[in-house]
Amino acid sequence: MNCRIYYILSILTNRLSATDLYGVITALVTPFDNHSNLDLVRYEELILSGYSGGVRGIVALGTTGESPVLNHKEWISVVEQAVSSSAAGKPVIIGVGTNDTQTTIEKAHLAAKLGADGVLVVTPYYNMPTSAGLEAHFTAIADKSSLPVILYHIPSRCGVDIPVDLTLKLAEHPNIIAIKEAGGDVWRSGEIARQAPDDFAVLSGDDNLTLPLLAVGAVGVISVISNVLPEPFVKMVDFMLSNEVNDARRWHRFLSPILSALSLETNPSPIKEALSIAGLAMGQVRPPLAPVSISTREAIHQAMQRWS
Repeated sequence: MNCRIYYILSILTNRLSATDLYGVITALVTPFDNHSNLDLVRYEELILSGYSGGVRGIVALGTTGESPVLNHKEWISVVEQAVSSSAAGKPVIIGVGTNDTQTTIEKAHLAAKLGADGVLVVTPYYNMPTSAGLEAHFTAIADKSSLPVILYHIPSRCGVDIPVDLTLKLAEHPNIIAIKEAGGDVWRSGEIARQAPDDFAVLSGDDNLTLPLLAVGAVGVISVISNVLPEPFVKMVDFMLSNEVNDARRWHRFLSPILSALSLETNPSPIKEALSIAGLAMGQVRPPLAPVSISTREAIHQAMQRWS
């Protein structure tokens, strides 16, 4: 199907658009029981807890969701649960990105079949594609996906950047509606927000930098901390989007200690520890990740005390 048809469909069928991504969207952890099996009951509890805290939508099977260590059957189960637990009007976005273009397209098709609203596509890891390779990869996926595509820029994990000029070129594609910026570069994010079309959203992919990214043009965040503290993080973001900067800054300062503690080790080990402290235990991470160290655990406990 020609990609222009998706633009027409978005008008006729109220498909996910950039404006649906404003605010806080939670990058969900994937819960496991004591035997490292999926715990879908806790998954639903986590989703409902986020909605009660005001989050705008959910992302399943991203980095925080430990997607690389789930098998195909588990992947399907998580998508089905995310879709069935979601509230009306709350977007469900599924991480489908791999380092193989055709596999990513197939996963995007499956996400659509299972009822998702959009797909998150990470930069291909390990292959180290050139800018031309990245363009071909993302364009092929956007052309063939029936769901809107959100680019996911996280060079620390993937080893390759999506250049700004390529990002802006991809932003012109009618089926690419946003980018999740997790590269730690506020200037880059601001330049993309400044130059991109109005129907393309820049989203923070780093909770710690969400306030400054919103200040330079981002309109939302795909968040880790909102798994455990949705309401205060939503308040910070909503205040900033309403240009109530002093209130946003105040909430940022309240959250800074726990944001810092959650950055001490590789995500999602710290957020799973924080959830356990909050009485929302989601089990341990699967190998090759490991539970947090004693010192990190103590730091998270200390930072969480004000929220208990």
